[in-house]
Amino acid sequence: MRCLHVIILFLSVLSASPGLCHAADRYIDGLPGTSKTISGFSVAEMRKEIASTPLHHIEGIWKLTSDGTEIAILRDRNQSDSDNNARAYRMILMRSANRALRPGTVIGLVSPTAKTGTYDARIYTKAIGPQLSAARKFTLKLDDNDSHLIFEMNKSAYSINLWRMLPYMFRYSVRKNNKQPSTAGCIRIFPAPELPSEPVYL
Repeated sequence: MRCLHVIILFLSVLSASPGLCHAADRYIDGLPGTSKTISGFSVAEMRKEIASTPLHHIEGIWKLTSDGTEIAILRDRNQSDSDNNARAYRMILMRSANRALRPGTVIGLVSPTAKTGTYDARIYTKAIGPQLSAARKFTLKLDDNDSHLIFEMNKSAYSINLWRMLPYMFRYSVRKNNKQPSTAGCIRIFPAPELPSEPVYL
């Protein structure tokens, strides 16, 4: 019982820590439980909008390095200029390696942090047919040339392994999660970055 009380106390400290929890009313937490598709979406019209709009650093069309899926990141026009969340972005599917997923599906929400080039995001991580679900929080990091975007899934600084506790009920197992550099992410394809991701040979 003492071991169980320690676990409950530890979990309550983690949940109460402002450094590990985010406010529930933030823009990215407004992502629905399952994905929605923009009515009447057109890839060509999306490209025209991006080409004719003064863009923020993160805005444009990006290609996932893992499978070639193309996504657009663009300001959420539903956010008014007077809203504190005016600098808020939607991640919209343009072309997917998974043919069941429809162009125009909103796959995530993004908002900037106080650190230049770093963004908070909530992105779906599971696909069943044309439906996306299981949203998780990510940190997105934009490189200095605005040409690469790295995705890092957010994890708690500590985790409790309950399975390891079973043989030793009076010893609790708490370990620190060592964060490994992420290589998952995107390269910008439109507008083309000033510096290409690969050298161009003449």
